[in-house]
Amino acid sequence: MTTDFPPARGRETPGRSSGPALDAVRSLRAELESVSFPLELDGAERARELRERVLVQLGSHLEPRLVSAALPAVVVVGGPTGAGKSTLVNSIAGEEVSPAGVLRPTTREPVLVVHPDDEALMAQHPLATTCRLAVAPGMPAGIALLDAPDLDSVDAENRRLGLELVEAADVWLFVTTANRYGDALPWEVLDDVRRRGITVGVVLDRVTPAARDTVRHDLLTRLQSSGFSSAPLFLVPDAGPVTGRLEPGLVQDLATWLRLLGSRATSREIVARTLRGVWEPLRGDVRELVDALVRQVDSAGELAELAHEPVRGVAADLAEVLRSGGLVEGAVTSRWTAAASSGGVLEPLGHEVTGFFARRRALKQGPARSQTLGALLDLVHGSFADVVGHAAARADSSLRTAWRDHDAAGAALAATREAADADTPRSDRVARAWQAWMAALAQASQSIGPASHPDLVTASDAEALLALAAAGSAGAQAAVARLWPETDGLIEAVLDELLARAQEVLAGEVRDATAVLTGTLAPEHAVALRVRAGELQQLAQEAQ
Repeated sequence: MTTDFPPARGRETPGRSSGPALDAVRSLRAELESVSFPLELDGAERARELRERVLVQLGSHLEPRLVSAALPAVVVVGGPTGAGKSTLVNSIAGEEVSPAGVLRPTTREPVLVVHPDDEALMAQHPLATTCRLAVAPGMPAGIALLDAPDLDSVDAENRRLGLELVEAADVWLFVTTANRYGDALPWEVLDDVRRRGITVGVVLDRVTPAARDTVRHDLLTRLQSSGFSSAPLFLVPDAGPVTGRLEPGLVQDLATWLRLLGSRATSREIVARTLRGVWEPLRGDVRELVDALVRQVDSAGELAELAHEPVRGVAADLAEVLRSGGLVEGAVTSRWTAAASSGGVLEPLGHEVTGFFARRRALKQGPARSQTLGALLDLVHGSFADVVGHAAARADSSLRTAWRDHDAAGAALAATREAADADTPRSDRVARAWQAWMAALAQASQSIGPASHPDLVTASDAEALLALAAAGSAGAQAAVARLWPETDGLIEAVLDELLARAQEVLAGEVRDATAVLTGTLAPEHAVALRVRAGELQQLAQEAQ
C-alpha cells in the first residue's frame, strides 16, 4: 500500500449550524428547484445535468453536514463496470450487503452501509431515501460506505445516479483495475473531486503479480501528474472469481485506512476540509448555471415574441369575420327570413302587424317565437365554436411554423407542442368564451328596459335578439331597433364584447404554447441565482 494520510489541521466544524452557510445552501437549493432548462440550446443538456448534480450536492451533502457535523463521513465507492466495488464493500463490511457477481450492472440500487452505532443518524439522512440502508457490525464506525452504480453503466439511469452520488461524498474511493484505470471518465470525475477539495483514495483491484509493479508505477505517476500525489493507493491482489467477500487480509490496509477516517478527529478534519473547499467550485457551478439560464431566458423572449406575431394576423382576420356577420351566414339568415315572412313567428318583431286576427295570432305565437329564437341562437353558438375554434387552431399552426423556422430550440418546442393534445383545452376555452358572452348579454338585456311591445318578447327572447343582432343578423338588428328604440350603440357594445371573448381564445392559445417559456424562465430567476453566487463568494473568502 502507498498512502499519505490526511494531515490534521486542528480545525473542526461546529456540531450544529444555523448560520449564513446553511441559509445560503437552503436558498440556493430552493432557487434551483424553481428553474429548468427546457429549450434545446447549446449546452442545455450540460446545464440540466449540472443542476441535478448541484441539487444532490446541496441536499445530500452540504445541508445535512451543516445541520449536524456528528454525521459519519460519507465514503462513496465509485469506478467503472467490473472493477469489483461491491465485492470490496462486502469485504469491508464483513458480510454480503451489496450484490456482487458477473451480471452487469451488479449495483442496480445504491447501498449505504453503516455501523449499528451510526444507523439512527443515517436513517434520517437524505441519502437514505436514495439508497438502501444496510447495517453491518463489521463496518468501521464513523463512516458510511456508499456502493454507487458504475460510472459507465450500460443503464442510463444507473450511470446518471453514479455521477450524481459523487456530489454526496466527503471521501471518494476510486476503484479500478489494471485494464480500466486509463479510462477517461473516472479521471474527469477525479478532476472534479480534486477541484472541490474532497479526500480521495484509490484502489487498484484484481492486480496480478506480473502486472503489479508496472501498473502501480504508471498509476502513481498519473495520480501525481493529476494533482493526487497524496492520495493513498491500495493494491488488492487478484483472488480469482469471487461473488461474496475477499479474504480479510487482502483488504486489511484499506480497512485500516477507513477506520482511521472514521475516528472522530480525522473524520471531522475531512469534513471540515471538504466544507472549506466546496464554496468556490460551487460558485463556479452556479455561475455556469446562471449563464445557461440567461441564454434560455433570452431565447424564450425571442420565441414568445415569435408566437405573438403570426397570431396578430389571425386575430385581425377573425375580427373581420365576426364584424362582417360571418356567424349568421347561411342557415341563420335563411331560417330568420323564413320565420319572418308573412304569418311567420318572427314577423311581428320586424314590423307592426295589423288586423285583429293577425295581432291575436302574434300573441299566441309567443312560445313558438321563443323556440325559434332559441334555435337560431344555438346555430350562432355552433358557428362561433367552428369559426373561433378554427382560428385558434390556425393561430397554433402559425406560431409553430414561426418557431420551426427560427432555430433548433424553436423546432423542438414546436414538435413538443404538435405532439400535445391541444384540442381539448382549445375546446374548453371556446366554450368558456361563449358562456362569458352569454353572461354579458344577460346583463346588457337587463339594462335596456322593457320592450315597446312587451307582449311579444320574453327576457330570454331579448337576449337571443341581442346576440343575433350583434352577430350580424339584419333582421334581428331591425327587431332590436323597433322594440328598443332608445338603445343606440348597444348592439355595437355587445359585438365588441363578442370580439373580446374571441380574442381571449387566441390569447389563451399563445399562453398555452408559451407556458414553458414563462414559467421557469423568468428573468428574475437569473438575478436570484446571481445573488446566491455572490453569497457563495463571500463564504469562499471566509473559508480561506
